[in-house]
Amino acid sequence: MKSDLLKLGDVAFDPATRALTFDDGRTAQLRNKSKEVLIYLLENANTTVTKNALLTAVWSDVIASDESLVQCIADIRRIIGPDARQIVETVPRKGYRLNLAEPQPALSRRSWPLAAAAVAAVLIAGVIWTTAPLSQGNAPQSTTIAAAQTPPGTTNTEAYLEVLKGRVSATHFDLDDSLTAERHFRRAVELDPDYARAFAELGTLFAVRFENDWTVLDEADKQKALYFAERAVALEPEMWLGHYALGRLHSVLSDFDAAEEHLQTAMSLEPDNEDARAYLGVVHIFKGDPETAAAILGQAVASHPDAPFWYYFALGHAQFNLQQFVEAEDNLLRCLELAPNSPYCLRYLMAVYGVTGNLTKAEKAVTSYAAMGFDPSVKAIVALVPFHHADDRAQLEWALRKTGLND
Repeated sequence: MKSDLLKLGDVAFDPATRALTFDDGRTAQLRNKSKEVLIYLLENANTTVTKNALLTAVWSDVIASDESLVQCIADIRRIIGPDARQIVETVPRKGYRLNLAEPQPALSRRSWPLAAAAVAAVLIAGVIWTTAPLSQGNAPQSTTIAAAQTPPGTTNTEAYLEVLKGRVSATHFDLDDSLTAERHFRRAVELDPDYARAFAELGTLFAVRFENDWTVLDEADKQKALYFAERAVALEPEMWLGHYALGRLHSVLSDFDAAEEHLQTAMSLEPDNEDARAYLGVVHIFKGDPETAAAILGQAVASHPDAPFWYYFALGHAQFNLQQFVEAEDNLLRCLELAPNSPYCLRYLMAVYGVTGNLTKAEKAVTSYAAMGFDPSVKAIVALVPFHHADDRAQLEWALRKTGLND
């Protein structure tokens, strides 16, 4: 092997040509963006690179999603082999770090020859979507994307754009925007009846509505939501989002075995995306197994470089059920740092303060909760929380009364 090659597990990287080869001489293939991510990590080897720094460096001309970066990291790890997670390390709450044991040749930033298909890429109005469940997310501030002439999952560019627009609305996280998102996703299905992603997005969208009790949804709505997710899986069995949507829907319908099966499938299809793992933790809360839930959610938080607020809420919820109130407070406060207007976090934080006797903090939390327009009575709060076990309801009611709230 040439001395200036960088060894990364099962592959070697040539700084001069940007080529990647396996030990047996075969060329290792990476998508252009994945290769750019790898080069940026190599340029900053042995230091932690934040998610935002990577997104800015690699997607400087567009707004990219967390999922885009996760996919690139997954691509890189697949070719590196068994030691991939040690070489490309996830640094919790910060980003990624590429660990090199030996000095590296100097790398100068430059672009490499693009494939013909990439050169033919066109700019289309829209945004690259995110897939943050239960999360308000951060609405994109621009309307520029880079999209290939043949978009992923469909040959219909207009349908692809409708999905992108739907994702923008869905990340705003309220009923009005959810209804707007639904219109975009349905339009995508009209334009391409075989567009699995659009069906999966519809299934996930309905799951969020069920979970948050945003509107009255009857049995027909539930069957319709299941149809959307099942159609996505039928069209594209290897797409993780379809199984993820089915997992969430089955959890809402209290079919926890089916929920767990589909979430496990989603995890196997997309092992570097922690959303399915985190929601599996939520399912274990619903099943009355907070100990398993806390272990799963703790792993999801640790493995995600920038975990969304709902991971911390779910972990705090599980710890509250385990009566680990100090740990629950830490995670619920982290939840509120990321989503200051989240009523979910405040409900359980009020309860934690009641149990631990921090009545001044409890009073402030109650005031904030009321300022959001919610009724801060025990009965009203408990009515908004989905329970599957009487003991969980009783513990929350007891803790809320400790704050001095009226029934």
